[in-house]
Amino acid sequence: MRRLSNGLSVVLSAVIAMACFSSCAFENQQAANGSKTGESKAASGSGTKIVYINTDTLMTQYLLAIELNEAFLKTQEERRTELNVKAKSLDQEATEFQRKLENNGFLSEARAIDARDKLLVKQENLRRLQEDMIAKTAREQNDLNKQLFEKLTTFLKGYNKEKGFDIVLSTQLGGNVLFAVDGYDITQDVVARLNEEYKKEKRK
Repeated sequence: MRRLSNGLSVVLSAVIAMACFSSCAFENQQAANGSKTGESKAASGSGTKIVYINTDTLMTQYLLAIELNEAFLKTQEERRTELNVKAKSLDQEATEFQRKLENNGFLSEARAIDARDKLLVKQENLRRLQEDMIAKTAREQNDLNKQLFEKLTTFLKGYNKEKGFDIVLSTQLGGNVLFAVDGYDITQDVVARLNEEYKKEKRK
């Protein structure tokens, strides 16, 4: 779970950075328009609006992220079980082959070689299965990241149009934001709104 959360946190950081870029472009356009009317943001005396989101909290409280993570872990567990069953079966075959070889259990050398070759083929197939599972896991994790990326990008664009932040930072436990006065952490508001949207989509 931690591995996936870290991956999703990285994605969220990229989303937030994109939202910041969009916000800055939006604010620059406002400033340009304001310069024409004599009402620029600097002239109005308002300061830069900086807030932050704790991605650790977001990934553990956002319902969509929780659902995706649970499905991901379930698939992982099923694959591990399948691989372990096949590995155990192959280990038993290898043990039986060794026992017969030591006790002259094969009628001929040719049969012993044939049994050995079949065992080696099964070992190679198991190795390929393991590699295939690892590749599938990586692809699925990328798909989950993409899904969350799209959801968060859409949300943050609309959210920041309403809030008008200049900078939205991303932080984690032990991250860049070590202290901030009340009002700068928008994590709970973001989580609440994301979950509200998620519940509405689930009811459709």
